[in-house]
Amino acid sequence: MTWLLLDADMLLYQTVAACEVEIEWCPNIITTHLPVKEAQLMFNDLLDLKRKQAQSDRFTLCWTADQNFRKDIEASYKGNRAGNHRRKPVGYLAIRRWAEQQFPSECWHRLEADDVLGILTTRHQDQVVMWSGDKDLKQIPGLHLDDEGKIYNISSLEADVFFYRQILTGDSTDGYPGCPGVGPKTAEKLIPSEGFTETSAWRTVIAQYKKKGFGADYALTQARLARILRDTEYTFDELELWTPPTTQSTQVTTPSTKE
Repeated sequence: MTWLLLDADMLLYQTVAACEVEIEWCPNIITTHLPVKEAQLMFNDLLDLKRKQAQSDRFTLCWTADQNFRKDIEASYKGNRAGNHRRKPVGYLAIRRWAEQQFPSECWHRLEADDVLGILTTRHQDQVVMWSGDKDLKQIPGLHLDDEGKIYNISSLEADVFFYRQILTGDSTDGYPGCPGVGPKTAEKLIPSEGFTETSAWRTVIAQYKKKGFGADYALTQARLARILRDTEYTFDELELWTPPTTQSTQVTTPSTKE
């Protein structure tokens, strides 16, 4: 049996989006509603399904905090979402409050759910299985549960290779662009698994950004936005920003790590 860590943000979003009901009262009045009991039952059902797939006897829901340290690195991080007419389905916050009270949960100061998953997975690597539909978590080594219920392992090499490729490709969903003109296929060619070292990968990253007219500082900003935190990068009240393999780390003192 295993300890299952879940991306609670994603589980909740899937639930409320599926349960949301739109009612057209008359041609000029349309409202949306959330049947709360139905949403709670669906959340329970999805959670039970994931637990059965992982054969877990223990589970923890990982949530995103109100504040986000990446906005201190780049104020526009996820700013593209702010312009949406409605960022989350109706009832999202109400069902989250219920779920946090109902189930074992972790929400850490200034971190996203991805970071909590990354830290706990790398801290307890032999004990846990992680579930998230977000491809960003492929940069975290360990056991992963996919949406079809299969468990697969991502090695440390595969995780590091994915991270450096993502520095180049960026993530339009999260609002950081990466290196212009570099998509996933190009990134795979530039950062191959064979013969990979972090030092050589970082040199490649810098070279590609310079070709596009950007300096090393800009590349470092993209890397820090892309990085999902691991165990040693968040300890008690200190958050350690990612640094290239040849430089010293930068620590940022934060208030208490757990809300």
